[in-house]
Amino acid sequence: MKKRILIFLLCLSFISLTLAAVSFSGCNKDCADKDLLLHLAFDEGSGKVVKDSAKKQKDAVLHYVFNDAAFQPSSQDSQWRENGVYGGALLFDGYSNYIEYDYEDIKIKGSAFSISVYVAPRAFEWDNPDAVSNGTETLTAIVSQANKSDNEGFILGYQRHGNWSFQVGIGDRWISVWNEKGFEIQKYQWNHLIAVFDGANGEISVYLNGELAGRKLFFENSSISPAVSEPLLIGKNSKPGSNATASQSMVSGLMDEIKLYSVAISASSAKTYFEKRLLPEIKFEDIWLQNILTEDYYKTQLHGGPYQHWMNEPHAPIYYNGIYHLFFQFNLFGPYFRNICWGHLVSTDMVNWKPLKEVITPAANTVAPDGVWSGGATYDKNGVPLLFFTAGNDSYAQSGLISNQNIGVAYPANLDDPYLTEWVVCDELAVKQTAGQGRKGEFRDAHIWQENGVWCMIVGTGSTSSNGGSAILYTATDIECKFDGTVAMNWTYKGPIYEMKNQPGNLGSVWELPVVLPLKNAAGNISKHVFIISPAPASSADNKIYYFLGNFNVLTGKFTPDAAFKDSPRLFDYGCNVFTGPSGMIDPVSKNAYLFSIMQDQRKPGDVALSGWAHCAGFARKIMLNDDGSDVDISVAEALDSYEGKILYQAENRTIEQVNAALGTTSSDMVRIKAVLKNVSAENFGVQVKKGRGGADLTSFTYQKNAKTIVGATLNKGANASASKVSGALELKDDRLYIDILIDRSLVEAFFNETKAISIRSYAEFTSTGIEFFADGEVIAESVKITELVSIYDEG
Repeated sequence: MKKRILIFLLCLSFISLTLAAVSFSGCNKDCADKDLLLHLAFDEGSGKVVKDSAKKQKDAVLHYVFNDAAFQPSSQDSQWRENGVYGGALLFDGYSNYIEYDYEDIKIKGSAFSISVYVAPRAFEWDNPDAVSNGTETLTAIVSQANKSDNEGFILGYQRHGNWSFQVGIGDRWISVWNEKGFEIQKYQWNHLIAVFDGANGEISVYLNGELAGRKLFFENSSISPAVSEPLLIGKNSKPGSNATASQSMVSGLMDEIKLYSVAISASSAKTYFEKRLLPEIKFEDIWLQNILTEDYYKTQLHGGPYQHWMNEPHAPIYYNGIYHLFFQFNLFGPYFRNICWGHLVSTDMVNWKPLKEVITPAANTVAPDGVWSGGATYDKNGVPLLFFTAGNDSYAQSGLISNQNIGVAYPANLDDPYLTEWVVCDELAVKQTAGQGRKGEFRDAHIWQENGVWCMIVGTGSTSSNGGSAILYTATDIECKFDGTVAMNWTYKGPIYEMKNQPGNLGSVWELPVVLPLKNAAGNISKHVFIISPAPASSADNKIYYFLGNFNVLTGKFTPDAAFKDSPRLFDYGCNVFTGPSGMIDPVSKNAYLFSIMQDQRKPGDVALSGWAHCAGFARKIMLNDDGSDVDISVAEALDSYEGKILYQAENRTIEQVNAALGTTSSDMVRIKAVLKNVSAENFGVQVKKGRGGADLTSFTYQKNAKTIVGATLNKGANASASKVSGALELKDDRLYIDILIDRSLVEAFFNETKAISIRSYAEFTSTGIEFFADGEVIAESVKITELVSIYDEG
């Protein structure tokens, strides 16, 4: 009998423990626990509202920039995911997703409060390294109803490097508890967080995956002071950092099972709540930025870049085992400049670029805790690819450095991976800025190439002898990756490679993104070097891509421009600062030199926020010496030929009038126009594109014979473009104008005689797709071919 009673009691105990565990587990339906204030299970799977599984709050609107898409034909649901910790989950984009409850519906106050949530961030936001110690940090908010200045409300969120905090206001003070070292949130995986305010006992605690991560004691019998009139926000900070484009301090990644309780969860319950087996691996496609903007009226579909958010200059192009790699400045939180890491694009032809996971991000206890800015790539002596990046360190003085910008290096984690998806950042800097080596605090954007067996690295900076820009040179005779966290190098400072005397102000006080490439003409009998710069800052300099032509001497470490280029650099592209941010490489397959760039979107910040993207990569442009070696020819990469689709019009030896009559109406917003126009008696002639709305939409390219000038103009420039009309010198070739125009939605890239280009952003109505040739005299169209262009996303 006693044995039966004992068994009964054991069974009863087991059932009680099981029920207790269930009460603190992921119940996704009918969470009617009397202490629950709110339970968001994110199991809806579709729609624009979220439901409270505790059935205590009314449905809430899920704010999302594409709920009412401004630049797409239809709206989109938020990014619901089938695979969460329990049931589904929700992907937050980092700048527009959040949920809001009115203050009168959920008013957090009193002596007991707890939060439980599963979160999987894609990235961590930058913040001032001293912000936490100064009490000025801005958290990426998971849940927030706070007015810190009045010591009211609460916030749970995370900050740089995965550090996280639970903070409450109790009327006369603001109390914060942070995770202890070793309890940081991890990216790209589920983290279970519990935050507990126990005012009766004067204790505030946080738990990570069931383990106590931090605790702070204060005086007993305290209460959270309600944040008067502040709504409760999920995924957004009550007082976010601001920028001209979008809200900051918002979650970028997945969240699941958000629960708010009106009780203080005990330490034992917190441990029970968490069961490691409940943290599944996350499929990369579930957390990564999705390709959801293919219907955007203005987003390019043949130019590379991330699927969403902000990018800037592509850089460090390199080829390895059949794959071209191109990296770029990337913000994983939204379409604005901040939180910079290295994005990654891969291609087999330098046209169809596929975005992969970012490769180098700011991280604690590394050479780049505060930013990973542009740089270059090379191979070590054994052919191992290496990336040289600008390592941002805002606490540089504590490390004995003179600048927050120095040069770091990384190598592939697995050389057998053709996509080189993972990279190891070396523990030591490759090159530190030291006194006298460029202007202090201006030291970035390394470009590396080999010259006669010597590795040469130029770094963008400002002159130490003038107010102008400069590029300084380092050389090395041996570079070898050791695969032990180090790369053996012996860089030697050689001084400025070239500085202009009497430099005009439009060429900036700093030269960013310097590039040197050896060039040959088509016959291969003339060899020179091109030296390329991007003047900065953009606020005062003309940050188009300028180039000098001349010769580089590796022994002296100096570049000597040809007489025609001395103190007079030229432009590859006459456009209004669309084509910027240069990088370059010698393709080891074709042996040709290629130039890469960013294509600025030039829209007003509000439109950028509504669209969800900013900028794109330019087409790879082949550059080579002209026949006599006096200048540089530029043309679009040959691989673009294979992205031509349906022929819309093709003819030879027609008058302009005959071409226009036969051409009729075109309706594609992605086209290529190739033509050879022979001038007989015209003073002005050319082509108009993106025509529509009775002349309200128009972009044109006009050749002016007497002025020997090519002119580009648009009625539909981006709001931030400084000019709607640009021009530059151009010589006809035997009275012929060779035209190659590529239209990719809002971006128009026009090449003329394979010597100059004009890039224009044209935000015409999406229905404005007309094409028409014109001339004020006789012009023969010796050949015209107009084809549709194929999206790089057409094959999924």
